[in-house]
This record gives sequence, structure tokens and C-alpha cells, in this order.
Amino acid sequence: MVVVIDEAHEMSEAMLLELRFALNYNIDSASLFPLILVGQPELRKLLRLKKYEATVQRIGMQYHLGGMSKEETSAYIRHHMTVSRTEKPVFAESALGRIFAASQGLPRVVNQICTQILLDAAARNLEVIEEGDVVRVLADMDRQRGVTD
Repeated sequence: MVVVIDEAHEMSEAMLLELRFALNYNIDSASLFPLILVGQPELRKLLRLKKYEATVQRIGMQYHLGGMSKEETSAYIRHHMTVSRTEKPVFAESALGRIFAASQGLPRVVNQICTQILLDAAARNLEVIEEGDVVRVLADMDRQRGVTD
């Protein structure tokens, strides 16, 4: 059995300290239950604090998943369009580049941006999504979040 704790960066101090005891039980160097903590970059920062040192010493492996490259982001978007059997609209190369620049290749952010762009494209009956369309949608997303005036 594998235990996965998602959004681990939201765990309380008491819960993180208790992990030390849960991770302390090993049988012949094999854990009774593999534990996977999944969280935002704040989790790494949190675990660097001195009070969690004993917990961190019991963590067998750490991995930070960075953003996708520009090419991977483009392939990711094209793959989702293929899987959804969406033939139109098509993303122009310049639009894909702008999506990468805005998302830094983070899948969740790519998905959010593309969802808004596709809704906009459907409302405008676009067959090709150009860079200007992406810029317009990104500006609208910023306004909705209160980032710009």
C-alpha cells in the first residue's frame, strides 16, 4: 500500500512533526508503507526549517517537478487537442510560444490558460488561435484576478 498526501504544503506543523514517527518504522530498511508527499514549492521551503530536520532525515528521496520546456508545452497542448478530437481551432506557433511564456510550462497553468483561450475562440468562431488572441485572453485573466487596472 502506498500513501499519497496531496497538498502537503497545507499540512499543519503538528502533522509534519508526526510524520517523523510514521517514517521511523522500517523493517530491514524497507518502509512499511511508502509515503509520497505532493505539494507546491512552499513544501520544500517549509521542510528546510530546523524544526523539521528530523523528519527530513527520514525522507528517502525528494524530487522537484519543474515546468515543461517550450517544445514539451507545445506537444502537451497538441496532445490534449488530439485526445479531445478537437480539430479546430488550431494553435499557431506564436500562440503556443506566448502560452509557454505566460505559464512557464507548468501544466496546471497551461490548462487554465488554454481553457480560457478555447472558450474565447469558440465564442469568436476562430479557426486559428493567434498570438494576439492569447495576449487578449491573458490580459482578461489578469483583470479578473485584479492584477491590472
